[in-house]
Amino acid sequence: MGDKRTVFIIGGLIVVALALILGWAYTSPDAAPSLTEITDPSAIQSAIQLTDTGILTSETYFGHRIRVIRGWLKNVSDKPIRMVDVKFTFTDYDGKPIQESVHRAFEPIQKPIGPGTSYRFEINFENLPRTWNYRIPITEVVKVGY
Repeated sequence: MGDKRTVFIIGGLIVVALALILGWAYTSPDAAPSLTEITDPSAIQSAIQLTDTGILTSETYFGHRIRVIRGWLKNVSDKPIRMVDVKFTFTDYDGKPIQESVHRAFEPIQKPIGPGTSYRFEINFENLPRTWNYRIPITEVVKVGY
């Protein structure tokens, strides 16, 4: 009689675990409220400050160089910020742009940046052009989401 009870308990636990896994797998990632996105440069400046940008160099296990651009995002608005996109412009020795890219520095799935608080971001870059001048790229916030 004890063997049947153990089988039922184990079977019940397996069913509950499978239900939890399937429930998690089929929940919509869009369940979060929609974002209000701002792309106007003057509105972005009144919402967030980008400070203390810097560059670090590292290597992968295979010997490839990685450049890590880091900096601080400070919320200077009165609302929590849920998303930040940053544009990086790498230049050559003459100051001409040779590569531009936009990266998400702060994701909507993270805890929002509250008013007056800061967040440190890091973006990795591999395989930068050989003509790059090895200086910190021109960095600007191009999109903010509330």
